[in-house]
Amino acid sequence: MAQEYPTKIQIQEGIEMLLSHTEKKEAEIIETESAYGRILAQEIKSQENIPPFDRSPYDGYAIRSVDVASAFHDRPVTLKIIEEVPAGHAPVKEVGPQEAVKILTGAPVPKGADAVVKYEDTSFDEKEVCFFSPVSSGSNIVKAGEDIKKGEIVLHPGQVLDPAAVGMLAGMGYSRVSVYKKPIVKIISTGDELLEIDSELAPGKIRNSSAYMLKGFLGEWGLQADIYGIVKDDTDAICSAICACMEDADLVITTGGASVGDYDLVLEALEKAKARVLFWKVAMKPGMATLAAVRDGKMILGLSGNPSAAAAALFLLGIPVFRKMCGRENWEVSRIPVCLPDGFPKGSPGGRILPGTLQFRDGQVCINTQKHQANGMISPWSNCNVIGLIPKGAGPLEPGSIIEGLYLEEG
Repeated sequence: MAQEYPTKIQIQEGIEMLLSHTEKKEAEIIETESAYGRILAQEIKSQENIPPFDRSPYDGYAIRSVDVASAFHDRPVTLKIIEEVPAGHAPVKEVGPQEAVKILTGAPVPKGADAVVKYEDTSFDEKEVCFFSPVSSGSNIVKAGEDIKKGEIVLHPGQVLDPAAVGMLAGMGYSRVSVYKKPIVKIISTGDELLEIDSELAPGKIRNSSAYMLKGFLGEWGLQADIYGIVKDDTDAICSAICACMEDADLVITTGGASVGDYDLVLEALEKAKARVLFWKVAMKPGMATLAAVRDGKMILGLSGNPSAAAAALFLLGIPVFRKMCGRENWEVSRIPVCLPDGFPKGSPGGRILPGTLQFRDGQVCINTQKHQANGMISPWSNCNVIGLIPKGAGPLEPGSIIEGLYLEEG
């Protein structure tokens, strides 16, 4: 008996259906030096102050501010140098009245001192240093805990570990950290017209470019994507490939065969594999020929064989799902108004998706798009970090028109 499922759904409906069947991966412990770009799975609380001691940000002299309170250019104050403290060494002596300690950048401020004066603001020899102006207490001292205080919660689960976060982990002594495992994705390319990328072109054939594009996007978003290969237009072959991939993948993506032609067999193959279809066709252009199903708690996304349509569905439907799978704290895509500086010459009776890059022109947030776009093109998605959404029923848009955009570099 054929399954019943919704068709021609709205984009947000599709996202919500997919999210309802999405769970984040379990955690694993990895070396901190390998944690760049990973998603944190634990709360990080500092066990110490950073920096751990009051230190000098300059080469100079550590003094008591009270000792130079009367200093002026024509009436300098001279103090005795009692010690030199390089970075990496601790001071031995305490600064007393009329005394100074020569101190280098990063070195601890000795006891008794409450200010540091830069070398260039003094006159000195090996034994004495002269000061020509007063200095406030606390001047030029980086206080212990100024960056991070002991006991402070610094990083949260679901946070992307960017270089600064990894640096903080290192600074707090975390050599290993708990992160969410990367979801594993298998990409199946269907279609008798496809060739491997190193094959010689033949009449009616094209190379399998979509799989490599999708693999790259998924990798950038924190997933481990592997290309299964090309499967011919045969229901049994497609069914077998899906079942094989689901053995060790968290998500299976197919390209091609998701429309209504005689050789569009992915839907039939999913039903044969006893997968439950969630929806078929989404109200978006490009990308309408998109379907989704679940089997044994794992998801299958069937994308168009046209590269731009496949990318559109992957971005608009997939990014929130992938972020949740990866364990991110926030998986929603930010919506911002963007200006179309060159307008758009065509009407959009069903709405339209415009991939582009964010630019600032004359004080406006703009979307820069490739002038020629078509379902079979990959180039419009190069460096894409914003997607313009032309609303359903819109006519040609004049230069400077404002539309809604999905900003993809947040979250």
